[in-house]
Formats: sequence, structure tokens, C-alpha cells
Amino acid sequence: MLKEIALGTTGGDEHVRAALRDGFFLVRNTVPETLLDEAYGRLGTFFELPAEVKAGSRLPGSNGQSGFLPPLIEKGEKGRTPDWKELFHWGAQLPAAHPLRERYPARYPPAAFPDHLVPGIGAVLGELHARMAAFQLDVVRRIAGALGAAPGYFEEMLEDGPVVNRATWYPPMDAAPSGEHVWMVEHQDFDLITALPRATAAGLEVLVDGAWMPIEVPEGYAVLNVGMVLERLTGGLARAAVHRVVAAPGQQGGRLSIVQFCHPTPWTVLSPLPGRPAVREPERYPVLTAQDLFQRTMYRINRLDSQQATAVRP
Repeated sequence: MLKEIALGTTGGDEHVRAALRDGFFLVRNTVPETLLDEAYGRLGTFFELPAEVKAGSRLPGSNGQSGFLPPLIEKGEKGRTPDWKELFHWGAQLPAAHPLRERYPARYPPAAFPDHLVPGIGAVLGELHARMAAFQLDVVRRIAGALGAAPGYFEEMLEDGPVVNRATWYPPMDAAPSGEHVWMVEHQDFDLITALPRATAAGLEVLVDGAWMPIEVPEGYAVLNVGMVLERLTGGLARAAVHRVVAAPGQQGGRLSIVQFCHPTPWTVLSPLPGRPAVREPERYPVLTAQDLFQRTMYRINRLDSQQATAVRP
């Protein structure tokens, strides 16, 4: 049973810290359900297009952080085969002269909305991104307070950060190249936190005490997932939970999901939060920048453009 964190309240800090140790928790979503439905409708139309048509929405040089990414590219660190999924990413644009965009151009790629293929998709996804980002800022303010930090501690890390939305289409498993493929192999996210509103079908599971627990997101809620960045910043108090997406035996059809990854600005130094509640264990994380962690993980999951160009298809 997932713990629920209430926003806009005070007290209950130990409950929040316990939810962070779990790595997954529920929060009532402030994003309108009608907007989420509209986004799923347009994204569904896009993913139904022929592969050669969708390929025109791929954005070279973005390491898959903007636009379309075809199936059998991303491979989890523990995966024997690439994941059976297609991706579409989008985020907010920084001004051309912004120092972050100049210093880390691959982290701040231009948007690649396929409005010529699905009219109006850019406006809908842009609004969804903004509303989900505002929701996540409310969440990190609540988390900061429970950890003994100022409310804006994490908010400043996220200001102008490469916060990115991902739509994932998991095609029916009966069309997968082999029986070894799964929708998404077990993994940990490598951001601060991730927001996961309801998807169009079941499949999300989290590892709890060595067993896989199915996660169902009630309407009007979002699941929040702790990422590696928050685990490092809290010295291990928060846990980047292991999770996966798999089709149940005999499950028919595919699955479409939307998530938002809250990545801090690339130049953020991931040193333990001063004054955090004691974790009663020695420090175990070397200090990295957010960019270091991002690049290392992207390499391990085969998401750098240089790797994708030479990827072997099964």
C-alpha cells in the first residue's frame, strides 16, 4: 500500500520521510484529468502513425531528450535486450542566450512537436508540461520541509533545469521481436523526482522486499518516484526505488503513459543536504554534478546519440 503525502499542510514530517524511504508515494494531482485525457488522445494518434512517418520527428543531437525515439533503442542496465517501447520527449524552451543552454546544448534541445502530423499536439503537451512542473514544485517544497531544508531548497535546483516529459508507447507484446523482450526492464530513475499520473493500462510494478508489487494510480492522483539525485542529496534516506513496466501474462493491447522527470540544473553539485535527518550510516556517495550523473547513466542505458548510431537491432 503506497503512502499518501498531502500538499499544503504542516507537520507529519516523519510520514513524509517514511514515504521517501519507500521510494514511491501518492499525491493528489493538481493537473486536470481532462487535460491528461486530451494529451493521451493526441499522443495515441501520433504513435499510431507508420514508423517511417514518425521517424521524421526524431531530433538528432538531443540524445533522445526531445522528439521521437523508435523502439529497441533504450536498454536498461540489467536488460539483456532493448526495451520494447517507443518514446516521445518534450520540455520548455530556454532563451537562446541563456548560459545553461549555451554550456549544455544537448540538455536543452529545441522542441519537436509534430503539429503537421497531429494538429494542436504542441499546445496541449506544452500546457501539460507547465502544469505538471508546477505540481512537482509543490511536491519538492513539501519534501524540503520534511528534510529540514528551506522550502525553496530543491526549487532553486530545478529553476531552469532540463525538466522533461516523456510519453511512452508500449506496443502489444505479441508483436515483440522475441520472448526475451519486456516493455521496460527494472531500473531506477536518475532525476530528483518523477511524477507518474495514471496510464492507459496496467503494467507498472515496484520492487518491495524482494517481490514485485503492481502499482495502480487512482484517478485524480499521481505516483511520485524518488530518483537517484534525491537519494544522493539525502545520503540514502530517500530511496530511488527499483521499478519496471511489464505486461501481465495474456494481457491484450498496448500501454501509453506520460511521466515528467525533474532534473536539476546540470551544474548542480550533488553533495549531501546539510542538516538532513540522521541516516545512521556512513556517507557512501562520491560527490558528482548532476551532469556527471546524467551522462554516466545515459551511457549505461544506450541513450547517447553516438551509441544509437551503432546500436545492433535484435
